[in-house]
Amino acid sequence: MQYVYIFAGGAIGALIRYTFSILNYTDGFPTGTFLANILGAFLMGLLGTMAIQYFNNNPQLKKGITTGLLGALTTFSTFQFELIGFLHQQAYAMLIIYALVSYILGVLVCYIGVRLGARFS
Repeated sequence: MQYVYIFAGGAIGALIRYTFSILNYTDGFPTGTFLANILGAFLMGLLGTMAIQYFNNNPQLKKGITTGLLGALTTFSTFQFELIGFLHQQAYAMLIIYALVSYILGVLVCYIGVRLGARFS
């Protein structure tokens, strides 16, 4: 049964991810991927923390949200591919800025999500 939850969450996450992809490369910066990953990091912290309290009796729903929805929303492989694209274009400054901002901000917003999730739990 957990596969149904993961499938449904994944379908929703993929549709949201697709919507974000429309924003990609409007100014040379992969805005859509960046926003999807940052939002996903925040929601993973928030919902992952809240899930411990609220979804304890329904682990399938927790899997649907974290593995399905947020797993499909975020995209580490696209992020890596975009970094390699900057490398091939010899856009070293963009590569470094994109990588550092994504990693640092991702960890920061995930931490903020965890803290907020703990307050709501």
